[in-house]
Amino acid sequence: MNRIAQGLTLVLLGAAALTATVPTNLYLNWVKAGFGPFLVAAGAVTVILGVLVIVAELRGESGALDHSEATPEHAHGAQTDGVPTVDGARERDRAVAEEYGDGGHDHSRAPKVAWLLLLPVVAVFVIAPPALGSYTVESTGGSSGPPPEEQTSDGFKDALTEADAGETVSMAVQEFVMRAWIDEGREMAGRDIELTGFAVPDEEGEGWYLARLQMACCAADAVVNRVEIVDDGPTPEADTWWTVRGSWVEPEGELSEVSDHQFRVEEREEVTDPPDPYE
Repeated sequence: MNRIAQGLTLVLLGAAALTATVPTNLYLNWVKAGFGPFLVAAGAVTVILGVLVIVAELRGESGALDHSEATPEHAHGAQTDGVPTVDGARERDRAVAEEYGDGGHDHSRAPKVAWLLLLPVVAVFVIAPPALGSYTVESTGGSSGPPPEEQTSDGFKDALTEADAGETVSMAVQEFVMRAWIDEGREMAGRDIELTGFAVPDEEGEGWYLARLQMACCAADAVVNRVEIVDDGPTPEADTWWTVRGSWVEPEGELSEVSDHQFRVEEREEVTDPPDPYE
C-alpha cells in the first residue's frame, strides 16, 4: 500500500471514531461513556496525521516530477563506474531492477489490489457493529455465577435500601441478581420490583430470560446478568427490550446454589433500546 492509501486509512479510521462519538452515542455499544473524550481526541489526531501523510506524499511526487522535467534526458543514462546515476527513489528502484535482471518492473508502486485494504475501514461507516446481546448470553451459558462465599450482604447500596414499603422498586438486573444470591435477609421477598433488559429466549424453547450486560471498561470484558422470567405470556423475540414488573420467586435452600433466579411477571411492556445498553 502506498503512502497515500496509508494516509486515507488513517483519515477514515479517525473519521469513524469522530462520527461514533460527536454526532451520535454509537460508541456506547463498545465502551463506557467515560471514554468518549478520549475517542474524540484520538480521532482528531488520527485524521490530522492522515492528512499530513497525504499532503507530504503529494508534495513529494510533485517535486520529483518537476525535477525530472528540469533534468536533461541524457542525464538519466549517465554512468559512474558502471552504475547508473539516477535521481529520486523511484528511478533508483527501477535502475536496480534492470541491473539485476528483474525485467524492469517498478517496485516503487504498490499493487492496485492493496487499495482493497481500505474496504474494512469503509465498512465501519456502513455496518456499525451492534451492542452485545442475546448471542453473548447464550454463548456464555448465563450469569457469571454467585460471588465467593466469604462475601456478605452487608452494605447494599441500591434502590431497594431507600424504598418505602409497598413502593415499586426500579432495580438494575445486576443489583437484582446480587441481592438474590447473597442477601441472606431476603429483603426482596414480597416486594414489587421493576427490571429493564433485553429478551433471551431459552435455547430449548421453554420460556425466556431478561438479561443485561455489565462492563468495567469495554465490551470485551462484559459480564452477563440474567433472570429467568415466569409468566403466561408469549416468548418475546431475541434482543427486544422489555420493562417487567413483578416479584422475586424466593427459592428454597441456599441462595448461592441457584444458577438462575426467577422473576414472576405481573406486567410487562416492550420499550425502545436505551442509549447505553450496558449497566
